[in-house]
Amino acid sequence: INLEKLYLSLKKLNLKSVDQQEYYKFSYNLGIAQKETNKLRNKLFGIECNFEELNGIDFKKGCYVGQENTARIKLKEKLKKRLFAIKILEGKINAEEITYEDKEIGKLLINNQNPFALIKFQSENFNFEDNLKCGEAKIKVIKPNWLKLS
Repeated sequence: INLEKLYLSLKKLNLKSVDQQEYYKFSYNLGIAQKETNKLRNKLFGIECNFEELNGIDFKKGCYVGQENTARIKLKEKLKKRLFAIKILEGKINAEEITYEDKEIGKLLINNQNPFALIKFQSENFNFEDNLKCGEAKIKVIKPNWLKLS
């Protein structure tokens, strides 16, 4: 679309254009990875990226790569890992392994200004208030407000 038509459409819809970085920050705060997602390819299933909660998975229809595994994870309630945004509280991330009380509980998958990690997660005993370690850095997992956990 040419820019003139884009701006006319935005005006008609009463929308405004924002800086890309503002959009990426907004998306990060929602817990949705947008940048460097190619680093996630072949490392996790959509259900681990919280796509079910975002209505991105249809369990009644379709045939897609990973469908059988995704359905099995849901059916047998075997979802043990989830992709979460992480916040750096202090220090600098200089490793991929994420630990809590010297136990590995996750792996950093996207390390940029909006980092994301795959966290081993059991809803009944995971505390989002706990501080974790990633190399030299102290970090915290960000729980999206739209994610309802049992």
